Parts: sequence; structure tokens; C-alpha cells
Amino acid sequence: MGELSRKIGEKGEKLVSEFLTIIGWDNFLDDESISCHFPEKHKRASAKKNRTTHGIDVFHSFRSQLQDYTLENIVLSVKYTNDPYPANPSSKFKEHLKDLAQTVECFMKSDLRSSNNEDYEMSGINKASDVGVLFWLSNHKESDQDVISKIANINLDKSLNFSTVHVVDNSRAAFIYDSVNYIRNNYRNYECYFHYAFSSSNFKDPDIDKFGSIMPVEYLTSNLLPFRIIDKQTKKVSFCLSSRENFSEEAINRLLYLASDVSQDFTGDFIFLFPEYDPLKHDPILKRAKRLKKDTKSSLNVVVKSYSSDFRNLINE
Repeated sequence: MGELSRKIGEKGEKLVSEFLTIIGWDNFLDDESISCHFPEKHKRASAKKNRTTHGIDVFHSFRSQLQDYTLENIVLSVKYTNDPYPANPSSKFKEHLKDLAQTVECFMKSDLRSSNNEDYEMSGINKASDVGVLFWLSNHKESDQDVISKIANINLDKSLNFSTVHVVDNSRAAFIYDSVNYIRNNYRNYECYFHYAFSSSNFKDPDIDKFGSIMPVEYLTSNLLPFRIIDKQTKKVSFCLSSRENFSEEAINRLLYLASDVSQDFTGDFIFLFPEYDPLKHDPILKRAKRLKKDTKSSLNVVVKSYSSDFRNLINE
């Protein structure tokens, strides 16, 4: 049993490692160990002695593109199982969250954080955001893949000390993987980037870009992924939105409004990706939405496609 658990854990770490490379999170540190600053508080229920260390499966850090002058310190935990997700996942999720939250709490006092922050001292960054990321993944393809929806409203342990934890399950990992893969496989003669949305939180920092190869950590739990696709020869720009939501009249209208509002200064060419799109069934809805959206001042070129794949194949790559 111990050997099987080890092999499953190694597969999970390899899968997540490949996944992070796809979203531009290169040069991360793995299998880091930090001291526990709260030995009694963080003691495991089954342990006889107080805790002395925490293991960090992956640590990564980069300048935020969505927050002014901010360094993102990402503490990532990988929980990978060969079994289906529990029918009632609350208890297991709380266990995983507690482990990660306590690791983040001690990371905030760690030498790893101090030394990493010092590396960015001369870059204009004046604050750090310490974010937890939980990859809770299952190799069981027949089980319900969307576990997050079942834990959305649970009551959390108020003694846990953390600011933000992003949770990625099979469904959300598949959405990101399928979106990025579809774009890279179907636009090989283009430069493909993540688009960075501008808001009141990121308009002052001159070193923030409008797009780039690194996916912001906030996008891990977003139901929309924005991309810029640039023709290598003509430099023509298209704006792409990939939606986790199924195609519908309401969904396409919302995306048309959002895309034209966000991209009005650089393109009128839009690509929308949905989990499923049936031209015979959905084209009349799309044409109606385009007709209602179009006005005399702008010309919208809209393409709608579907995506599909399986992120677990990363193990074999």
C-alpha cells in the first residue's frame, strides 16, 4: 500500500509539473521543506510529537500582472488520488485545506519567503501576496469531475490563518488545459498570450504588461480565460475568450459585450471557445446575437469553436 501511494503521489507531482509549464509557470521550486513555527498548533491529529516542518510540493513566485507593485508568492499543494472523489467531499477537503493553510501560515515566517522577497527588492515591488493553491486531482475518469461545486458553501475552520487559497479540481484543470491546448494547436502560426485585464488594481505599475506568457494565479479559478492571438506575419490581433460555461444565447451575448468592451482599443476580431458548440444547433443563435450587437461604428468578426481533450494525458508526455 505504501509503495502504491508513493507511485500515485509521484504521478500527481509529474502531472502538475507539466500542467504548470503549459501555463507559463516555469523555473518553480519543488519538494521544499520549511520549519514549523507553531509546533503544537500544527500538530497532526495522528502524531505523537509536535510538528517540526512543513513540506511544500511546489513554490513559485512572479510579479503580479493584476495587482500594482505586488509579488505573488505561491505555495502549492498536490493531492492526487487513484480513487474517485468522495460523494461527500467536505471532510476530505477540510483536511487538505487545513494542511495547506498551516503551511502558508509558516511560510509567511520562513527563510524561503524572506530570501525570495529580497531577490525582488530592487524591482519596484513594495508588497507580497502569499497565496495557497490546492491541486486536488483524481485519476478516476468515471467519477464526478467537479468537486468544487460541492464544497463551495462549507464552513471553514476559523482558526486557520490564510488570505487566499485557489482550489483546482479535475473539471477546472481540464478547462484550462483544453483552452490553452486548443489555441496552441490551432493557431500554430500565431503568437498566443494570456491577456491581462486592467482595473483599478493594476493601472499604476509601469512594469505591468497588457499580455504575456504567464497565467495570473487568479485565472486558476476563473470561468473565463482571456487570450491575445497575434498573427506572426501580419501582426493582426484577435481577442479570445474561453468559457467554462456551455454555449447559450445568454452566454454569447455576455461574451460579445465583454469582449467588445475590453478589446475595443486593439481589435474587432473575436474568438469564443465553449465546451461544446454545434453549428447546426447554435449558428442561428450566434447570428442573432451578432446582428443585435453590430452597429454602424464597428465591425465585429466573430468565430465560435468548441474544445475537448483530457489533461490527465500529461502524465504520458
